Amino acid sequence: MNLQNKLSTIFVCEFITAGGFNHADLPQSLAREGALMRDALLRDLSQMPYEIITTVDARLALPMLVHSAIVINENDDVWRVWEQQIRAADSVWLIAPETDDLLKKLTELAVKHKKTIFGCGLKSIEIASSKRATYQVLQQAGITTIPTFTLENWPKGAGAWLVKPGDGAGCDETFYFKNADDLVAWIGLWNKAGSHVIQPFQTGVSASISCVMQRGKAQILSCNSQMITIKNNQLKFNGCIVNGMREHWAAFEIVANKTAQAMPDLAGYVGIDVIVSEGKTIVVEINPRLTTSYCVLAEATHANPAELIMNTLTQKNYNWPKLQQNVVELHV
Repeated sequence: MNLQNKLSTIFVCEFITAGGFNHADLPQSLAREGALMRDALLRDLSQMPYEIITTVDARLALPMLVHSAIVINENDDVWRVWEQQIRAADSVWLIAPETDDLLKKLTELAVKHKKTIFGCGLKSIEIASSKRATYQVLQQAGITTIPTFTLENWPKGAGAWLVKPGDGAGCDETFYFKNADDLVAWIGLWNKAGSHVIQPFQTGVSASISCVMQRGKAQILSCNSQMITIKNNQLKFNGCIVNGMREHWAAFEIVANKTAQAMPDLAGYVGIDVIVSEGKTIVVEINPRLTTSYCVLAEATHANPAELIMNTLTQKNYNWPKLQQNVVELHV
């Protein structure tokens, strides 16, 4: 029996648009990117016979293609509302940054109430939420990755360096320094540096793998190039070309499956950021949730990616279809 047929109500929670910033100023660029992902997911889910519930920040327009959108106002206890909706739903689809363990906390609520989760398990979320822990797991699995140091064990070698939040997502607060002296000067000026990690700057083509994982196996949805620029010593993500790296499909498939084996409770959609350099695929980080690439996957694959993900998670021997590899550009 297909478990999916038993499910009737899905609670979709995209942290930023769903009210995660209801007590603070709403970051417009993050809200725009979050809305793109949320709306793409709602579009795909609306093509299946389920009731879709979500919440929405009162400062944003109500989303389309949902049966119910609960408005979150400034004085609401959004976590209490989210827990109520999780408890009432049959299943949940959670999109949140790893920063401050936000994705982990949301997932813990779903686990607490024994809900079907169309996403990763807590152990893999915990690892992926820490750049240092991710480096250690990948290194132990023999997966090529970038050395990751704390301020205490940073070797201060020659060459350029990146500084990133230890639990950050994407390019958030990621800084570039052309040499160690400049980085040391920055550390002396910036009081948040203690929570950051340091990595050698890796030259090559920035790319990502969009895939679906379950039980230690991975299926590739698309192979993407990323548009990343450096301005005022800070990295900025400007979008991606989905399937812009499709010639690397076979190599990316090997990396994705090695990653799935190293972190076997990665489940559902997983984004893997990589750098392709001199014929090598170097893993940068793992995103245990939807990424921006998802927004155009339906067009790129000529399939319903949400349905593929749900079928993979709920059917033991799901027969993965052959997907188109259309190239689609997405700017954010």
